[in-house]
Amino acid sequence: MLIGVFKSNQKLVNGLVILLTVLLWIPAFFIEQVIETESFISSGFLWLDIVVAIIFISIQAIYLNIIVNEYKLVENNSHLTSLIFVLLNSCFIKLFSLNQVVIANTFILLGVHQLLRIYDTKGGFALSFNAGFLISIATVIYLPNGVFLLFLWFGLIYMISPKWRDFLITLMGFSIPIIYFVCYNYVFGDLEGFNWTDYIKEVFNFSWSEYPVIFKVLFFVVFSVILLSFMRIVSFMNSGALRTRKMLVVIIIMTVFGLGTLFLNKVDYLATFVVLTIPISIVVANFFQNIKKKWLSELLFMTLLSLIISNYFL
Repeated sequence: MLIGVFKSNQKLVNGLVILLTVLLWIPAFFIEQVIETESFISSGFLWLDIVVAIIFISIQAIYLNIIVNEYKLVENNSHLTSLIFVLLNSCFIKLFSLNQVVIANTFILLGVHQLLRIYDTKGGFALSFNAGFLISIATVIYLPNGVFLLFLWFGLIYMISPKWRDFLITLMGFSIPIIYFVCYNYVFGDLEGFNWTDYIKEVFNFSWSEYPVIFKVLFFVVFSVILLSFMRIVSFMNSGALRTRKMLVVIIIMTVFGLGTLFLNKVDYLATFVVLTIPISIVVANFFQNIKKKWLSELLFMTLLSLIISNYFL
C-alpha cells in the first residue's frame, strides 16, 4: 500500500513521487475550467501549463522531503512528506493550473532551507542574506508572501541569538529584488508608476456554494486530518532532540505567518492553502508516521485518495 511504500527511505521512491503527481493531475487535461483571473505565467497552451505545474510540484515535493530528512523533522527518514505534499497540491480541482503561488513556493522552500541551515552555522550572514533574497523573489512573484519576512525574523530569534546585523542583512537581501521590481515597473510601465494593489489579485475564484457535497466532505476530511496532525505534533516535540524541536516550532511559526496571507490576497482561501502546503505536509507526515496501526494509516490515506479522485468527476 502507498503509506508503506512511501515510509521507505529508498531513493527509487522519488520516481513514484513524480508518477503519482502525473496520475493525480491527468484530469487537469480534460476538466474545463474558466480562469477569471490572470495567472502569473502562461504559455498559451493549457497542456504545457499543466506539464510545467506538474514539474514544479514534483521538484518541490522531492526537495521538501530532502529538507525534512536532513533535519529529522519526521521521526524516521521516509518519503511521506513528499507524498502528502503532492496529495495536498492535487486535492481540489481549482488547483489544476499554473499560477504564481505554485511558482513562488519554490523560492519559499529555498528560503526556508537557508533559514534552517543558520542553526548549525556560526556567523551565517550569507545564509541570512540568501533567505531574505529568496523570500523577496517569492514576494515579487506573489505579493502576499511578503509576510514571510517577519517569519524569517521570528525564526532567527527562536533558533539563534541574533545580532542587529542579522536582521539588517536579511532586510538587505529582501530589499534588492523589491527595489529592482519597483524600478523596472516605474521605468518600463506607465509614466504614473504603478499601484501595489494592482498586484493583489485572487488566484482562485472560490465559492463554497457552487461545489457538490463530495467536495465539502473532502474539505472536511482534509481539515480534520490537518487539525489532528497539529495536535499530535505537540507530543512529538516534547520527546524529540532539541534541534528537531526547534525546527518543528519554526515550521509551526511558518504556518501562522502563512495564514497571514489571507489578509493580503482578498481572502483567497485556496491560494493560502497552497502556500501552507509546505508546513502542513511536514506536520501531516509526522501524523501518518506515528500511527501505530498500519491498517488504520492505510485506510485513512485511501479514504483521502478516494475522495480526491471522486471529486474530479462530480
